[in-house]
Amino acid sequence: MPKAAPRYFFKLFIGLSHLSLIGAAYAAPNVAQIVNTSAAGIVNVQAIQWVKIKVPEQYKGITQDPVYQVFSRMFSDTDTPPVASTNAAPIIKKKNQGSGFIIAPNGVIATNYHTVIGANEIYVQLSDKRRLKATLLRSEPKRDLAILKVANGSLPALPLAEEVSEGEWVLAIGANKNGISAGTVISSPSNNKSQGLVTDVDINTSNTGGPLLNTKGEVLAMNSNLLKAPMGLTRHVLVSKLINSKDLSTNLPQSWQQLGFSATNVDEKLQTELSLVDATGAWVKSITPNSIAGRAGLQKNDIIVGLESQRVIDVSDLSALRDFLSQDDEVTLTVLRDGDRKAIKFVIPKSTNTFDQANFFIWQRLGLKVRTMSPAQKASANTNSGIQITAIQEPAVAAGLSVGDFVLNINQQDIKSVEQLNLAAKKLTTGDTVFIYVVRNNIRQFVGINVAE
Repeated sequence: MPKAAPRYFFKLFIGLSHLSLIGAAYAAPNVAQIVNTSAAGIVNVQAIQWVKIKVPEQYKGITQDPVYQVFSRMFSDTDTPPVASTNAAPIIKKKNQGSGFIIAPNGVIATNYHTVIGANEIYVQLSDKRRLKATLLRSEPKRDLAILKVANGSLPALPLAEEVSEGEWVLAIGANKNGISAGTVISSPSNNKSQGLVTDVDINTSNTGGPLLNTKGEVLAMNSNLLKAPMGLTRHVLVSKLINSKDLSTNLPQSWQQLGFSATNVDEKLQTELSLVDATGAWVKSITPNSIAGRAGLQKNDIIVGLESQRVIDVSDLSALRDFLSQDDEVTLTVLRDGDRKAIKFVIPKSTNTFDQANFFIWQRLGLKVRTMSPAQKASANTNSGIQITAIQEPAVAAGLSVGDFVLNINQQDIKSVEQLNLAAKKLTTGDTVFIYVVRNNIRQFVGINVAE
């Protein structure tokens, strides 16, 4: 008995028969060839979000129950939740998956914003089954776009198309090959600037986030099942609008703490003290004078309950702020202040990600930008030497370092200046682990960092 043809080939046959009338001027695509040549450049994107469960009082000791722990180990995988206290509420893992595609050999990947929104961890699985941790470079929610970066270089990037013509055949592909859909370009940006690129291709959950390819296997746009056009058509964002030179660099964005405030979760104690309806939101602990957030009107003791249209349950939801850091975007935070809801609007200036020469190797090898400590800071840390962290990227993020930490020494060598740390970083070897002695909130600890390339 002959083997049944895959479902997508049936779908393609129907689609191609229908589309032959409007795409007659263009040769039908060789689907098998396009799929085979592009497969290495299409990836699966896995976004992980750790969510705390609100547990009734009578069940608060459940996490310490031996039976609960056995079942937790049985049904968990290699990704582990953040360390929590013994009395903390259980933390469950929420997973989201989608497609993406490699747009630069140094590990730059395009995917849908809705796939990675609110993620605490992002992983990319390549066609050869390698699973790499990814960092969010930037995103544009209105375009449903996210740009990711993985550390592994020399990846098979898909070629980018230079032009698009109305009536030409196009193919939408995802990491799941059952999601292949064919169609034609209905309207090009040159003739329809308000809608951009419009096709009659069926974008579904299997190919959303993947590339829209022409018959040469070149990427025209990214697929999204959220960008709809009139009359059941699909709107796409051209690749030229997706990427820029900054995306293709190895630089990573600022963290949201650089906006000039610190925050922590609202707990039951704060809920009682502030007469809040429930123990949700992010409590603003401090404001840096003359910072972006401070100038916008954010105040100490504000309770952040919303970011744009997204509800803020706890501090982890503020990670979406980094989505706006590279865009010169206006951001609206909704806060509770003295029982009233207020909208705090501020513009995040463009991040140049350029650093002075004194920080070059510190940033490249350790993922840190630092500055000299003031006399007052040295006095508060009870030290005569040290420098302060002002910006972080990988591998410092993975090591758990934060903006504002004081660095006292590296590998037991006291650090007295930015230049001294830069010279020490220059001599480090990729893959080595260095130990940095840091002070945070008057607590001293050693932190290990794996040296980056």
